[in-house]
Amino acid sequence: MQAADLPSELINQFWQDGVVKIPQIITSEEAAGYRQATMRILEEMPVPKNGNYGRAFHQRVNVWREDEKMRKLTLHSNLTATTTKIAGTPLRLWHDHILAKMPGLPVPTAFHQDLVKWPYDRRITALSAWIALQDTTVEMGCMSFLPKSHYLLEVADIATSDQEGWRREQPDIEWSSRITIPLQAGDCTFHHGMTFHTAGPNQSDQWRVAHVVIFIEAQATYNGQRHIVTDPLDLPVGVSPPNDICPPV
Repeated sequence: MQAADLPSELINQFWQDGVVKIPQIITSEEAAGYRQATMRILEEMPVPKNGNYGRAFHQRVNVWREDEKMRKLTLHSNLTATTTKIAGTPLRLWHDHILAKMPGLPVPTAFHQDLVKWPYDRRITALSAWIALQDTTVEMGCMSFLPKSHYLLEVADIATSDQEGWRREQPDIEWSSRITIPLQAGDCTFHHGMTFHTAGPNQSDQWRVAHVVIFIEAQATYNGQRHIVTDPLDLPVGVSPPNDICPPV
């Protein structure tokens, strides 16, 4: 779906539920090319010392700064235009990352919120675009979301590997309605930075690969919280991240 064709109903759904599915943010042919580039990057990543099977996923942050092919996806014109239209406010790139689950990985990604992990106020506008680079089924570990959970602003940070954290910090979640969204290659979900979400284990014989691009409102300011992207910058509290690191879109 092109940004120009995005109906107001889908924009309203995002703000009401904290999540919306947008079909074919890129074409399936584009997705196949980006998947090939992503698999090359994954093959070059070192195997962690403690092995793979305790991990919820493989991750590579700020790929756009290192790989010209993936830079084109992160800054894809239809992606940035669609995100801006949904947000209704000027945005900047926060960061991108590859999120991949290896074949047969038995570990789910625990329910969590993203924005609590980032060095910004929880009330800002923040959106994650989760782009499927292959058909992503329930068996493969597609995403599930808790609609309207983006209004929960006071929950403690829950690690993506802490399988009991959400029960400890927000036990009502267990009885909340959730939506599970399988995606075809090139489809995308947008979720708010405060929307609770999870992904199941990858029970298939293929890598489940997604490219996730995160946007924040352009005027968001650093609050001093530690984060891999901002730690090397020595930013003073109260300033926006520099445009060369987090460019406006």
